[in-house]
Amino acid sequence: MYKLKKGRESFEVVDGEFAGRKYIQGKTYDKIPPEEKGKFEKIEDSGQSATQTADKKSEVGGQKKKNPEPLNPEPGTATERSKP
Repeated sequence: MYKLKKGRESFEVVDGEFAGRKYIQGKTYDKIPPEEKGKFEKIEDSGQSATQTADKKSEVGGQKKKNPEPLNPEPGTATERSKP
């Protein structure tokens, strides 16, 4: 696993095998472009990909988080009608 070194700005690869891929500060990656290796630091592999880590953040107690009620409900909705 790799992540951008501190102080390195996010970037998008413009050519080669990794063209079009964006690398963002704070995210982890399984594969990096060899020609940009100096911008990354190797980190311990926790056994999860960046996608799996993002999915885990949206779970609470093994269940996906439910979306909270909207702050400004539509007039006539159950939430709006229940207000005093």
